[in-house]
Amino acid sequence: MAWTVNSLVDQAACSAIGALFNGGSVRLTDSGASELAAPAFNATAFGTPTNAHPSVAAANAFTGDASFTAGTIANIAFRNSGGTTLISGTVGVGSGDFQVSSADIPGSGVDYISLSALNLTVSMAGA
Repeated sequence: MAWTVNSLVDQAACSAIGALFNGGSVRLTDSGASELAAPAFNATAFGTPTNAHPSVAAANAFTGDASFTAGTIANIAFRNSGGTTLISGTVGVGSGDFQVSSADIPGSGVDYISLSALNLTVSMAGA
């Protein structure tokens, strides 16, 4: 017999995971692990997750990083408010764990680096 998981479990897990990022940041680094930018999560990183399989929560507005460095993003790390990396991966256009339309951070003509949208999706069941 297969496990049955109520969608409230997905919602609770999504809410708890999202809360880990409250006041944290998203560290963007180049291939040499030098930080290029670190946009900050809101004090409440994610909104209320959906009561569904899977549960989805949208990130609240980010605070852009005005002290960024030009370069090509190769890696991403989602960190909590203490700076501990909780989730990390590679960044790429057409490849990588985190897909972007452009991995280049320009050296001029930009006021700050931020993220415009990010969703957290959690599924505790195969449904």
